[in-house]
Amino acid sequence: MTTPLNLRLCQEDPPYFRKELAACEESISGLESTIRNLVRLAKASVELATEYTSKQLQFADEFKNFAKQQPDSSLKSVLIKYSQSLQEVERSRKILHSHMSDMFISPLESFVKNEIQPLKEVRKNFEKSSHEADGALARYMSKKAKDQQIAEASTEVTDTRREFHRRYLEYVIKINQLEQKKKFEFTEYILALMFTESAFYHQNYETMKDLEPHMRDVTKTLHEARTQYDKDVQLSQELKKSLLETAHETYNPMRPAKEMSSPTFKENSTSVTKSGYLFKKGSQRVMASWVRVYTTVDGEALTFVGRGGGKGSKDDEETSSVNLRICHIKPVNNSERRFCFEIISPRKSYLLQAENEEEMEDWIRCLKTAAQEAFSGQLPSPVESDAGRLNGGSVNGSTPTSGDDTNGNGYSSNRRSIQRIKELRGNDLCVDCKAPDPQWACANFGTLLCIECSGIHRSLGVHVSKVRSLSLDKWEPEAIEVMLRLGNTMTNRIFEANITSASGVPIANPASDRSEKEKFIIAKYVKKEFLAPKDNNQTESIDLAFWKSMSNSDLYYALRYLALGANVDWKNHERNSTTALHQAILCNDDVAVEFLLQWFCDIDAVDYDGWSGLHHAAATNNARLLLTLMKRHANVALKDKNGKIPLDIAVELQHVQAVTALRLYQFESQLTRSEFSSFGVDEALTSVSKPYPTVRSSPSSLETVSSTTGVQKPFPVTPESDDRPDDAKGLEKELEKELEKELEKEGGEDELQNVFERALEENNGENLSVRGLTLRGLVNDGWGVEIGDDNESTNA
Repeated sequence: MTTPLNLRLCQEDPPYFRKELAACEESISGLESTIRNLVRLAKASVELATEYTSKQLQFADEFKNFAKQQPDSSLKSVLIKYSQSLQEVERSRKILHSHMSDMFISPLESFVKNEIQPLKEVRKNFEKSSHEADGALARYMSKKAKDQQIAEASTEVTDTRREFHRRYLEYVIKINQLEQKKKFEFTEYILALMFTESAFYHQNYETMKDLEPHMRDVTKTLHEARTQYDKDVQLSQELKKSLLETAHETYNPMRPAKEMSSPTFKENSTSVTKSGYLFKKGSQRVMASWVRVYTTVDGEALTFVGRGGGKGSKDDEETSSVNLRICHIKPVNNSERRFCFEIISPRKSYLLQAENEEEMEDWIRCLKTAAQEAFSGQLPSPVESDAGRLNGGSVNGSTPTSGDDTNGNGYSSNRRSIQRIKELRGNDLCVDCKAPDPQWACANFGTLLCIECSGIHRSLGVHVSKVRSLSLDKWEPEAIEVMLRLGNTMTNRIFEANITSASGVPIANPASDRSEKEKFIIAKYVKKEFLAPKDNNQTESIDLAFWKSMSNSDLYYALRYLALGANVDWKNHERNSTTALHQAILCNDDVAVEFLLQWFCDIDAVDYDGWSGLHHAAATNNARLLLTLMKRHANVALKDKNGKIPLDIAVELQHVQAVTALRLYQFESQLTRSEFSSFGVDEALTSVSKPYPTVRSSPSSLETVSSTTGVQKPFPVTPESDDRPDDAKGLEKELEKELEKELEKEGGEDELQNVFERALEENNGENLSVRGLTLRGLVNDGWGVEIGDDNESTNA
């Protein structure tokens, strides 16, 4: 309708006016239908666009991840910018959706509700009054001349016409108003939508246009890459032809040894290196398969890596490492296969096969060279690697350092390892007062001390410091490895991190008196005044950080978190409530286990399934750890949730070594000490015990030396009669002479006091004696040392 309806025609109500009115009504009905369709489609568009935006944002995030994987920094930068541009576009799209709802959909719905719907009600009233006026007029016209109700009918006509005229005018006015509003209000909503979409597309055009210079750079890079690819393809074909021609003779497995890979040394290093493929016999007890593995010798580390993707045993994808420092290498006359040789470590034996005899000899020569140089201290300690922990493999670097099957004299091997501890950086001075040539150690901190500082540390109690003598105490391989992993320098990075900021505590030096040193040591280790505070950016708890450090065999950070207050027995409820000890056992990490035991971890702590450390050691068939735990009085009768003890687990899994160790311990606990000496348990435990004899100080000491195998007994067993072999008695005499020399030195008596106190501590208060020297443990009165035959004693 171009012109509004004429209100003057409402009273006359001619037919053409009614036609105009009907046309207006049809126009309004069409407008309503159009608006409802627009609202419905706009809502559907917003809903689909919202889903599209969500997918586009995910696409942009994934594109960013893809960009971060690109080695080319320029390409990475372009792809990240493209991802950011996509995110910017979608943020603009979200704004468009919001404006579309606020400025288009909602106003149109309001227009229909407030303008069109009320008009329908006015129309109903208009039509009703129209019918009433027509009916009144018809009744009036039907009256006869003498009808007395004519006047009443006339009044009715008058009233109905008046109401009809009023309703007619009201209806036409509403129609005219709606037609006028349609011209500006409805169009205004459409114009707002147009401006919003125009701004959206214009802004996004500018956003994408900013990428054009980068796109041109990528195009150039792509052209260069394609050109280089064509060149590389040509070079590869030429190299292929050359390699096929030169490698023809190497296909024969019986080729001369000079064509094999031979031992080499790294540049500017004495580390032996060699690599190549060997066949390795699997660990299955029945029908063991042979798997081809890539074998690498790098210094003292021997690594086996499966190629993966094989259809054989799981060993095909297993990665494991062996420390050659404690291995014995020998050829094997195996009737099953030719050219075999064996690598024997305290934990496991590896049977390997080369392609021919010359290659086998070459490998044996290389391995023996690496082992000899590692043991003599020419090679550095192996770097910790997670590779050895895959699939429950051994931990690289956790193998003890003080034993060597290639050297029959374990006593001298222990001395060489002690010398290596002294040669660590920072270990030439006392960790606290910096006095030269320290001869005492704090085993749980991995540090070396002078004799005066060692006495102060011992007075703090074993819950703080566990003091041992380098020369007079017997050192286990694992304890030596803990010392090698830490040392004075590493430990002081923890306990003296903020020493310059300390006030009121004088820093100890060699000239300080005992009281000053004691104040410094207490401030350092008990009050921990020099510790660096916890990193504020660290989101995880100290307990969890400590648990992870022990899982990774990272003793430095483990010690740092212990110093910050970590709970050594904290249970990780996200990992079956296992403790750090459980994790160390699962990783076959002897050194981590020793470290935790030094810090008095709960050896019988159980996880969610009720498994203790012994259960886990039995499940992993690690007899060495079983012996270590039982030696520390772990509960062999502890039952899990299913009522199974560690021996039940080992039997169920058919772990022969674990069953042997557990049953021998059970057997030993049922025998008297005099009976035990005749049963040959030493020989039975040869494959799972330490491969060197230990110095036995007296018939009542904690450990003895086997007369047949030279294997250290894992449990405190002492015969009533001194029927030891001559070599053991000779070692005792040698120790007696050393003790007498120490007494003659200045301060020697104080030093021996420390030795005896530690020995008494390990022997649970029982008397220890060496000819001429007796250490008597007293339950209530402390302890005393008697020198010679007189009764004078020194009480501490």
